[in-house]
Parts: sequence; C-alpha cells; structure tokens
Amino acid sequence: MLEFILNHLIFSILVFLNIIGSLISLFLYTLDKIKAKHNMWRIKERTLIISTFLFGAIGSFIGIFIIRHKTKHWYFVLSCILSLIIQAVILYYTFNLKF
Repeated sequence: MLEFILNHLIFSILVFLNIIGSLISLFLYTLDKIKAKHNMWRIKERTLIISTFLFGAIGSFIGIFIIRHKTKHWYFVLSCILSLIIQAVILYYTFNLKF
C-alpha cells in the first residue's frame, strides 16, 4: 500500500511541476512576443529554451505553435519537441514505477 501511495505521490508532484513550468513558460513566450511587437527589451533566447526543458514543454508548445512566436527558429521547435518527448517518457516511467 505504501508503494502505491509513494508512486502516485511522485507522479502527482511531477504533474504539478509540469503545470507550473508550462504556465511560466507560456507566460515568458507571450511576454517576449508582446515586447517584440513594441520594440522593447526582450527575454533572452537561452531563458526561453531553459524554461522549455524545466517542465515547460506544454507551455512552450502553446507559445510556439498557437501564439506563433519563435516559429522561424528551428532550435526552438526542436527543443520544444525534444522536451515534450523527454517529459512524456519521464511521466510514463514514473507512473509505471515499481518499488
């Protein structure tokens, strides 16, 4: 019983981190697009990519493909896709973890 609870607790924490990271990442992409339209100081590309890999893949996906920001830069698209795959694999193996 303890194994089951611990397994789902770890999975729940990772899901929570993905939600928070995705919201932060989406906020950064949206803010950078607004700043780009108004010729203001921009968010560093390194910061956007790091936010993608730190549990922000879904938010980055929305920022790139729905808000249409940074679509001309292949490394943003690639980092988003790789991060989505990595985070999905981590969540899958965490959910199926056996202690």
